[in-house]
Parts: sequence; structure tokens; C-alpha cells
Amino acid sequence: MNSQKNIFGRIILFLICLFFGWLGIDKIYMKGSFQIALVKFLLNFLFIGEIWNIYDMICALIGKYKLNPLD
Repeated sequence: MNSQKNIFGRIILFLICLFFGWLGIDKIYMKGSFQIALVKFLLNFLFIGEIWNIYDMICALIGKYKLNPLD
């Protein structure tokens, strides 16, 4: 049962990253700080945020998602 819940959680996180990741909603959804979400949103204007979002989607699928990629 826990395995199915874990896979379902990863799929939900991936979908949030896919559709709302550029807004930083994935960081807020994972109970991160609003500041990280704001930084991710602002970096999208420099196209660095898009790379960050693709990284977050891959990490969400393989189960290695982190709120702060620098940690």
C-alpha cells in the first residue's frame, strides 16, 4: 500500500511541476518556503527557471525531489 501511495505522490508532484512549476507552486505544495517559490518564479524571466523546472520534474519522477537544489 505504501508503495502505491509513494508512486501516486510522485505522479501528483510531477503534474504540479509540469503545469504550475514555472510559478513555483511545487515548492509551496511540498511545504517549502515562499521565498524559494518566488526565486523560482523570478528566474523564469531569465529562462534559468525553466531549466530548474525540468530538473524538478525529473527529480519528482525518480523520487529525489528537494525543496532547495543547492542543499
